[in-house]
Amino acid sequence: MAGIGFALRKLLVRDEMSSILTGFFLSAVVAAGPWILTSVGLLIIGFIGVSSFSDYDRYLEFRSIVTFLFASTLILTAPLQVPMTRYMADLFYRKNYSRVRSLLITSVVMALGIAFIPGITGLLFLRLPLGESLAVLDLFFILLALWITSSFVSTLKDYNAVGLAFLTGNLISIGGVFFGARMGDVTGGILGYALGQGMILTVLIARLLIEFPGDFFWDADGVAFFRHRLDLALIGIFFSAGVWVDKILYWYGPGSRAVVGFIRMNKEYDVGMFFALLLVIPTLALFVAYFETGFYEQYRFFFLVVHGGYPLSEIGVAKEKMIQFLRRALAFVIKIQGAVTVLVLLNAHHMLSFFHADLLALPVFRIGSIGALMQVLFVLETTLLLYLNRGDIVLKLCGGLFVLNLALTLFFMKMGSQEEGLGYFFSCFLVTLWGYFHLDRAFLDFEYTIFMRQPLSPDGRAES
Repeated sequence: MAGIGFALRKLLVRDEMSSILTGFFLSAVVAAGPWILTSVGLLIIGFIGVSSFSDYDRYLEFRSIVTFLFASTLILTAPLQVPMTRYMADLFYRKNYSRVRSLLITSVVMALGIAFIPGITGLLFLRLPLGESLAVLDLFFILLALWITSSFVSTLKDYNAVGLAFLTGNLISIGGVFFGARMGDVTGGILGYALGQGMILTVLIARLLIEFPGDFFWDADGVAFFRHRLDLALIGIFFSAGVWVDKILYWYGPGSRAVVGFIRMNKEYDVGMFFALLLVIPTLALFVAYFETGFYEQYRFFFLVVHGGYPLSEIGVAKEKMIQFLRRALAFVIKIQGAVTVLVLLNAHHMLSFFHADLLALPVFRIGSIGALMQVLFVLETTLLLYLNRGDIVLKLCGGLFVLNLALTLFFMKMGSQEEGLGYFFSCFLVTLWGYFHLDRAFLDFEYTIFMRQPLSPDGRAES
């Protein structure tokens, strides 16, 4: 699934500064394009677009609705993203590219079906005016389809089209909010925002359909795979819920305020975590363009040695090369992200002041920055464990993230406002340590995992 990473890496090895900057930008877009550029878009809207709304409370309503839609759609699509991505990887392994478009459409339809009843029910409880309700429902369904479609983006080789789609779409969203809010306040702002996101979705789907021709049909095998691998669905649920649970608790905890219906906000916590999570952009870019592609090359070479019938000593050498690459890559990632985090800790006050953000969010921003560093390391660990076919461990780790973040956030909420963000930080820190222990053990047992844990065929022999 690192296909686009190899194309992007060609940009990074050139001597031109423009190629390097373009490569890192596109790598970040591919890794987390929807939420990175959308978050930047919301930041720009909050910086210079508040005056487009009739008053500040109406702007807060717009921002809270969009944020709530982000959280809800990410959690609702989480059960589909991991199993469908794994199934798509199996299709690529078998060079069965003609089924990709059917899998895409099937996945989008399943996501809309899963979220339809919760979405309609939530909208009824909000009791918004009809026009605003339709605008919210429009953005809700667009985001559902966009998260699913984004899971397929890493298979594309046309990185220019992907980057241009996200950049242009979010510029349209920003402009749409400015003009829409002036004409229709919150309703117009949401419709303008949905216009840009819908443009991104349309271009990505068109690009996928062009690159992967084939017939359209309901992918029953993909649905069966989803039912068979519910463990992968649980991984997606626990990870998304684990990342969002502290934010949701603070929306309804001390210091929060009602916005509209059941949608609430906690201004200081939201602002602090919003800025903190933007700090993982450098590591996400490195992950796509350097980390995953380099590891995949070593990983593939190892299995070429295994399937080539080489002696055990050669298999050991291939494994050692893979481990050496990981050590260098992890050290490089920690240095880059660690340096960014330290710079932020030293200049957090100036960053918030520059964007006219509430300085009361400063403590949350600082502790959230360290937590974000731990979270991105945790993502790297779980990705590697999935490569090593240790989904059982990843399920425990993601379940642990959810439980720890839930319990520790509730504990520190009782301690007072000075401890805000510590639940998120400690939960990410603990699961990262736990993940490192399991990752180290998984590499020690790698040969056993490959040769001794294979499923048996009906005649009692291990399947290849």
